[in-house]
Amino acid sequence: MSFYPQPNKYQCGPFALKYALVMLGIFKKEDEIGIIAGSTWWSGTDEIGLARAARRFKCKLKHFQASDPDEAKKTLIQELKDGYPCILSVKNWEHWCTVVSYQKGQFVVIDSEQDKVISVQSERQLLRLWRYYDKESKEKSYDGYALVPKFNVQTRARFTPEKAKFVMYDKNEDLAKKWDIYTNDLMQVCLTRKKQRNKIITFSQFLHRNENNLIHRVANWHGEPSYSELKKVLLNMKFVAELYDLVIPENNEKRAAIDIAALLMMYACGKYGMYPIY
Repeated sequence: MSFYPQPNKYQCGPFALKYALVMLGIFKKEDEIGIIAGSTWWSGTDEIGLARAARRFKCKLKHFQASDPDEAKKTLIQELKDGYPCILSVKNWEHWCTVVSYQKGQFVVIDSEQDKVISVQSERQLLRLWRYYDKESKEKSYDGYALVPKFNVQTRARFTPEKAKFVMYDKNEDLAKKWDIYTNDLMQVCLTRKKQRNKIITFSQFLHRNENNLIHRVANWHGEPSYSELKKVLLNMKFVAELYDLVIPENNEKRAAIDIAALLMMYACGKYGMYPIY
């Protein structure tokens, strides 16, 4: 349900909105979004349908438009700084993609039309893709829609260009495709930093204290998964926790260790199976 390409030409709109929602910690299937938005194979998805789907998930699409590329870029960067992922009409209004962050002249773009759906693009690359050009009137236009939540967002994904590249490495394909599962599980174990007034530890600190014990206990009890394999699962968790700024209250550390141990054992049993022991 997370970062993978669209299976056909007409679903770019639902995918673009799906990826924008993921940045706000909301996970919805593109098929569900497509039904709400009225997507069809002959006409795709228009901005009215996307706005209707956004409202269903307690968000609104705020339109912004400019004929000057510098003005368009300035507005887009400001919306991203305000914490709003943006859906852009690109390729002369024939396609939708999502821009989720900007840093030092680089945009993180999620485009379901590409095999590697997350990419890092320069300002020039994105503006070239974004520009609409009318051959008859010779007019240029840049249209975008900021996804603005109508609720108190607990956490937002903070994708830097480096983190975007990391997710798209071949070795991290499992993380990309199961992003929603990792995030939803971690949100049951961790809490968002801004909700905490008590002393907290980061997930990295939690692993520093508990990683070896968790890996060795689960691997030795089950017998099949290797230490390195379980370590990779924990590193995936750490990446997601840091991206959404999820932390653990220090007085809940033992409970978190139990929860993570249970998740690792379910992973081992789900992949390798096991015989009844009692």
